[in-house]
This record gives sequence, C-alpha cells and structure tokens, in this order.
Amino acid sequence: MRLPGAAAASYHEAMTVLFGRRRRRGRSVVPNARPTPLNLLASLLLAACVGAPAAFATDPDAPSVLAPDASLDTLAEPQSLPFPKLPTQGSLQTDVLFPRYQRLMPAVSFWTRIFSHYSELQSVVHSAAYPEITLQVLDFRAEATRMSEDRLARYRRDRESDARDAMEALIKRIHAKRHAPQTMTAEEQRVFRLFEDIDDDDRFKRMRGTIRTQRGLKERTETALQVSDAYLPYMEQIFSGYDLPKQLTRLPLVESSFDLQAYSKAGAAGIWQFIPSSARVYMRLNEVVDDRRDPWTSTDAAARHLRDDYDMLQDWPLAITAYNHGRYGIARGLKKVEGKSLIDLIDRYDSKRFGFAGKNYYAEFLAAVDIERRWREMKERPEGLEPLEFEVVETKHYVPYETLRRLCGADDELFRRLNPAYKPEVIEGKLYVPPGHLIRVPAGSSRAFEVGYAKLGDHELFNRQRVYFLLHRVRRGDTLSEIAQRYGTSISTIKRANGLRSSRIRIGQVLKVPPHRESRPGPITVAIGESKPSLTREQRKALELERGSERVHLVRSGDTLSEIAQRYHVSVSALRNANGLRSSSIRVGQSLTIPGAAGDLAAASARSHEVRRGQTLISISKRYGVSVDALKRANGLTSSTIRAGDTLRIPGRDDRVHIVRSGQTLSEIAHEYGVSVDALRQANGLGRSSLIKVGQRLQVP
Repeated sequence: MRLPGAAAASYHEAMTVLFGRRRRRGRSVVPNARPTPLNLLASLLLAACVGAPAAFATDPDAPSVLAPDASLDTLAEPQSLPFPKLPTQGSLQTDVLFPRYQRLMPAVSFWTRIFSHYSELQSVVHSAAYPEITLQVLDFRAEATRMSEDRLARYRRDRESDARDAMEALIKRIHAKRHAPQTMTAEEQRVFRLFEDIDDDDRFKRMRGTIRTQRGLKERTETALQVSDAYLPYMEQIFSGYDLPKQLTRLPLVESSFDLQAYSKAGAAGIWQFIPSSARVYMRLNEVVDDRRDPWTSTDAAARHLRDDYDMLQDWPLAITAYNHGRYGIARGLKKVEGKSLIDLIDRYDSKRFGFAGKNYYAEFLAAVDIERRWREMKERPEGLEPLEFEVVETKHYVPYETLRRLCGADDELFRRLNPAYKPEVIEGKLYVPPGHLIRVPAGSSRAFEVGYAKLGDHELFNRQRVYFLLHRVRRGDTLSEIAQRYGTSISTIKRANGLRSSRIRIGQVLKVPPHRESRPGPITVAIGESKPSLTREQRKALELERGSERVHLVRSGDTLSEIAQRYHVSVSALRNANGLRSSSIRVGQSLTIPGAAGDLAAASARSHEVRRGQTLISISKRYGVSVDALKRANGLTSSTIRAGDTLRIPGRDDRVHIVRSGQTLSEIAHEYGVSVDALRQANGLGRSSLIKVGQRLQVP
C-alpha cells in the first residue's frame, strides 16, 4: 500500500509536493471560536498600506520594488512515505517580479480599503475611472438586524441600483455646472470638491457610464486570513517545488477569500476558482471526484496553470491577470495594441471582456499581498487555524468510500475534510473509489489502514466501477425539460451528469439520468457485491418473524437509503442500525427492515448511553438520530472529547437542534437527519428560497 519512490503521474507529483513535511500533531482545522478584533485589523492595515505613498515609485513607467523575501527551505523527506525531495528554491528574485506601477496605486489603495475597512454590509459607490475616490457609502448594517436575508438582499439590490442611477445623473449635472460651482446644490458641491485635485476639465464627462458599487469584504478577509494559516505552509511548498514565487499563493484571498466551498455563478469552484474547462486540463473532474474542492490538489493545479501563463507571457503582472482573463485573451490584447505591459493593456485595450475586473485583478493581488504581510506582522492578532496532519495511502481496487473511512478510524467529518474532492455519489456509496487514488488518513493511522486493507474480502474489493445512472435514449421531440420532469429530477442535474454546457440534445443520444425518488423505466446496471453481504432467504424470514410488526421494504431501482427513510418517516441511522448496514450502500432487490414507530421513538428518547471504546460523539449522535450539538448541550460538554465508560444523556427528538456550518445546504441537513426538506422548512418557518446562514440554529422535526 505504500507509494513508489518516483510516481510518474502528475497527480502523484502533486501529492509529492503536498505531503513532504511532517508537522506537530494534535490539532485539527476548526474555526476559532473566540472573537476577533476586526477594527484592529482595519486600522493597522490602512495605516500600513494606505498611509505610505512614499514607498511607491513616482515615475509612471518605473516600478518600485518590494523588500526581498527570505528564501524558502527545502523539504525533508518524510518517514512514512518514500517521496523524493522537492527541488531547491531557484534563483528567482521576488523583489522585481511584481512591479508597483504608479498608474495602479490608486486602484491598490481602493482594494486595500475594500478588503480591510468596509464591512460586507456596506456598499461603496465610486467610478471605475477614479476608483480611489469614494462618492458615497451605503450602509445596511441596521437593516440586517431587522430584515430576513431574502428581504435584505432585494432591498440592497434596489438601493444600489437607485444610488448608481442617482450618481450618474448627479455627475451629468456637475459637468454642466463645472465652471459655475456657485450654482450647484450642496450635494453637487460635495462631490465636485472630491475631484478638485484632478487637473482635467473633462473629468466628470469621463465618469459618465462608469459608476458602480463595490461591497466591502472586511469580515470575509479576516476570516480568510485565519483560514489561510491552515493551508499556506503547504501551498508555499508546492509553489517552491515549481520554482515559483510564494507571493502567488495569496491569490485565493482575491479569488475566494479562502472559502473551501466557494462556487461562482460561472461554475468556478474551490479556493482557486477553477472553471470546468480549465479544471479538466490541470486536475480530475469527473463523476467520482472534483479536485477543485481539494485545497491541496487544486493548489498544485494552480501552480502549473500560473507557470504556463508565465511561460507564454514572460511577465508576472500579465500572467497574474491571465489567471483571471485567460492567457490567450491577454496575448490577443497585447498584439492588438502592440503593447508589452499590463499598463499598455489597461490604457489602450478596448474590449468588453477586458473590463473592470480584468483591469483591476493585478491591483487586487497587490493589495492582498500587502494585507496578508501586515497581518503576519501584527503583534496581537486572532489565532489562525492549524494545518490538518495526515499520511497518504493508495487504493488498489474499487473500494466503497465508507470502507476506506472505517479502515483509517476517522469520523465522517474528519475524513471528508481530508478528502474533500469526492462527490456525493461516492460518499453515499453509489459509486466506488477507483484504484490508484491517493487517500489522506489521520497522522499515525496509515499502518493500521494497510493492515486492515490487506484483510478485506471480495465483498468490499471490486474489479470494476459501479454504475447507478438510469439511461435514456433521446427520441424525436424530447427536451431536457421534459426528460427532467419525466424522471423527477432537474435540468441542471442531467447537464452536470452528462457534462453538457447547454440544453441542446440530439436524437439517439444516450443521457445518464441520476434516479430520483421513484424507480423509472430504463436500464440500470449495479456491480455485484456490497460492503455487507445480503442475508439468505431463510435468514430474512427468521428475522421478520423475530421482529414481528416491523415493516419490510424491497429496494427498487433508483432507491437510496435517505429516500427510503423519508418515505417511512424514520431516520437514516435507525434504518442502518435495523439492517446492520455499515454504509448507505444498498442494491436492487435487497430487503430492508423498517423499524416500527415504537422502536424508533424508544431509540430517540433513550435517557442514557454508556460510551464504548472507539465511539465518538458523531457516531453516537447518528445512532440515536440527534445532532452532536444537542448531545453536547444535554451533557454540558464544551468539546467533542469523550472517554470509554462515560455515561451520556441522550435528548429526545424534540430537543434536536442543528447549528448550520459553512457550506451546508438545507438538502444536506435534511439528509443527515433523515427528514424532508419541506419538513425542515416548515419547522423553522423558512420560505421556498432555502437560504440559511452559518451559525443559524435549525429545529429538526
């Protein structure tokens, strides 16, 4: 099970870079619960980043230089895996790689304030032509305390739109009166005076059509800086291995605010915000894994992406901008204006695609580098997150996800954080983890994993992938909308399953349709073998007689454990316990015992539980169908630490409260507790939008 000394595949090379250094054990990546001094962050960053204009170059064509960075250490070869050492940091001098053109300094100042001064509940009205001048600030903090999230979003959009329109009209009037300021209204004079130092008679005319609003990012930036502590050490190692400057690892502050669950309207995902087309070039994106969700793997992909950008453009400001705009688009722009630098593009390239975002991306990057550096220099700052510690093993067969989790002894949450790329179909057991996959396991558990893996039988090791999609052959007159309605799913689900970029389909095309709640006509193939062998007919009959009044469900094509639990109004954990299931994998034709209402209520209302060796709060909460938070609250626990022999009070169903975590949706929470989304909405008075907030307390019916 140990990896070869020189892995050839690029993914193996990525893992080589990732896991080269062992760190102090004992702590996982969890959000720091203590309050954080946002005002201190803002004041220090503004003083350092905005209040030092002398540090910038005065010649528009001559960049100033940054202080040289300390060289990066090479990595020591790990003891647990025979990975080769990283290459040494080359001769790149980072003091000239990221020039600070005087032309861009107003934009850098603007983004510094957005990142560190303005709240997420504030919107800055400004002109794209003069971003450093704030025309107006819309403050929605008071409204946020009394409005629902949906209502606040609509109210904010309307206010921002009205403010832009009003400012455009105001600018037009100011231009007309610019030679007679005494005729202006008080508001017109206020805005007019903001531009007194700009020696351009047409300055207000140039602003026509450039008014925009930019929402603040102060809270997100502070959270991002804390989260970055958990990943930057590894990220710098990866970039060092490719002989790239470490400052590039600060780009996720701009791209995603280090939000591991970030997903944009354009389909970009993860902290590096890869769109699907780029992701398929640099990483795995298929029905099993989405490496964009993996902060370690996606960092290796981003390093190679940026390396290729630089190889083509031979200039870091251009290469960084290309990460946002595309290297071929940048090359075309330079050719069109016959330019060589980013300033040439910003000043002379007229393209709808190269708008405010593209022209400001490098300035955003410089602001993020400044903010992160000042953050590290603060003597008193909130404690960041510590990196997860892990070892790496490799699969040799098609293996159920749940089997891998069980072998390493990690709970569901930790195993998902260590291996975040796997799609729900794999986690739920509908697809297996293929051979050749590198799996992260908690530090110190790789040996136990290998021993356990060697003992697995044929019922948990397979020689082919499991297929669970329904197949539909497109007939004349079919549309994606009609097909989705026929199978009880959505258009987006079918498009995602088939990698479709549009809704166009052709006659004879075979579409993979993920089954919904009911079985539908159409072929389905299920691999032979499950993580738990089925009972014989005699055993099932004896079990049914023993359980008497308990119901039995025959699994049909398309059924999932969650849907069956919802149908019979029982929890997923109760269903698994009643059938001795170690995972959520089920097969067509399998008979499932449905626990009766009396037994289910008895489990839910049990008064106490004695902790056995190997149990965790998560496993106990699933057994009784209650949340971990409810268990902690019922037993006065401040952490998740429990010991064998402890006696825990188990709260009843009426006590079930779930605290929303980052990235969670109503659908995922409903699945976790074995209830329907509609029931969850009704219990909490939620509208159809399903919008929930991190930290929100939800009553689970």
